[in-house]
Amino acid sequence: FHAVLYTIEFQKRGLPHSHIISAEIPDPSIDPLGYCLVAEHMIHGPCGALNPNSQCMKNNRCSKNYPKEFHEETNLDEQGFATYRRRNNDRYVVKGGHKLDNRWVVPYNDTLLKTYQAHINVEWCNKTVFVKYLFKYVTKGPDYSKVYLQRIRNGEDTPYDEETNARNEVKEYLDTRYLCDKDSCWRVLGYDIHRHYPAVEQMPVHLPNENYITYNAASNISRILSEGFVRKTMLTEWFYVNSTCESARDLTYIEFPTKWRWEDKTRSWKPRHAKEGKIGRIYMYIHLQEKDTIYECFL
Repeated sequence: FHAVLYTIEFQKRGLPHSHIISAEIPDPSIDPLGYCLVAEHMIHGPCGALNPNSQCMKNNRCSKNYPKEFHEETNLDEQGFATYRRRNNDRYVVKGGHKLDNRWVVPYNDTLLKTYQAHINVEWCNKTVFVKYLFKYVTKGPDYSKVYLQRIRNGEDTPYDEETNARNEVKEYLDTRYLCDKDSCWRVLGYDIHRHYPAVEQMPVHLPNENYITYNAASNISRILSEGFVRKTMLTEWFYVNSTCESARDLTYIEFPTKWRWEDKTRSWKPRHAKEGKIGRIYMYIHLQEKDTIYECFL
């Protein structure tokens, strides 16, 4: 099983790049292309004593903690962060007139680096807080801009409301989003801005006869509640399929969408014929006082 989630990021300069892991300079005699790409794209700095005026310098030290320490093996520190192998093997590149060794290499992936030939920082995520950051990062959207409008009237650059002929400070500003020229071109050409795979099915959890019902405001509520059709949910029909189909009993509730698909029209589970299915996730706000529902989720 594998999953992909990415977004295209624009930084108002240059073409889009990818943030996707290795932390050593390749042997130039064995991998000359890798050596050149690492030297061009994956070397931090120089900073610190070699360049005190570098942009990464905060309070007289590198904010990215470069140069790193030499390590013979990759290990995890007390906080769960990976300390990558950075051997002292006398390999170096020249940047800014200084010889920089493995301590200055930004972690990368050789295949991705050679494919994109751009700065691609690869890190190992092993904590849920990192995953939260990734989801926030790929869904943060474009940058926003505040635009100030001025209208010249009677020699004054003060905006006026057309109806009341009085100054309207609210109309002086517009909330807009900023698109650089590369971003605009990317969208005009119809390229994907983001992609996720596989699709995710939200799986409801509720107690008997306590499921949510969506209905039209003009509908007759009493008539709707009298229909047994509305009481069919993913959860209740999962129990039903388990009672009638022996092969379905090998799948947990959240595993069910991988082999079965939910049909809204009949409100029932149907066997999935496609090779690739969805994955299920229980996503529902449950108050701490709803103990029975919480225990049901645990089960």
